[in-house]
Amino acid sequence: MKILAVGLDDTTITFLRNSGVLVEPQEIENAGELLAWLQDSLYEACVFDLDKGGFGVYTARDPRVRKITTTFIGISRGSEDRVWSDYRAIFLENGGDDLLRGPVNPRELVASLRAVTRRLKGAVVDIVELRNGDAALKVNLTTTSIRINGNRVDLTGKETSLMLLLAASPGRVLSKEMLMLQLYTEGVDDEPEMKIIDVFICKLRRKLADAHPDATKFIETVWGRGYRLPSQSELTKSTEKMA
Repeated sequence: MKILAVGLDDTTITFLRNSGVLVEPQEIENAGELLAWLQDSLYEACVFDLDKGGFGVYTARDPRVRKITTTFIGISRGSEDRVWSDYRAIFLENGGDDLLRGPVNPRELVASLRAVTRRLKGAVVDIVELRNGDAALKVNLTTTSIRINGNRVDLTGKETSLMLLLAASPGRVLSKEMLMLQLYTEGVDDEPEMKIIDVFICKLRRKLADAHPDATKFIETVWGRGYRLPSQSELTKSTEKMA
């Protein structure tokens, strides 16, 4: 999942990234600028603080009129003129998908993003499952567990975050630059060289292979572009060609 984040603090952004959410923070000052950013529909969701800049409870209305389908989740401390339930209702009635009371609990925000996405996709839980040969991968984006044939794969924190990022966007190529941005937050981590992503991918593949040799196919290198988890149909076709 790739989201546009406006007005979120570093702690919340880091929590989102560690939960497998691709976050692109931007300094956007008003609803007009926000609309311009969303015209190309590059984001599955937009999370913004209604209390900062030129935003308000009607911010999502104009994008909806223009047929922009991006999920809108707002954060606000509420209004002195209205009770919270009325304030939230107005936001929902005018194109918003959820409104959370600020200061937001990062865990609640992730849960809201997952819940809205599940409804849009018609899914029940945030689980990504792939099969290649005799290896079955199961990634639970909520509990952050990664299993091969039912057995938990023990990963480090960064390895887990990387796997969650890939699993949250199956079929999408994630560049090394994008993965670096998500794994290393400026001012929090000492950012290493870009090749560290290759090192993490190598370790991930090795641990997946230790669980089952067929599991190495779950992470694909797209030369010159980055890495991705292939779709199940691609894995099935590849297996059929080898048969």
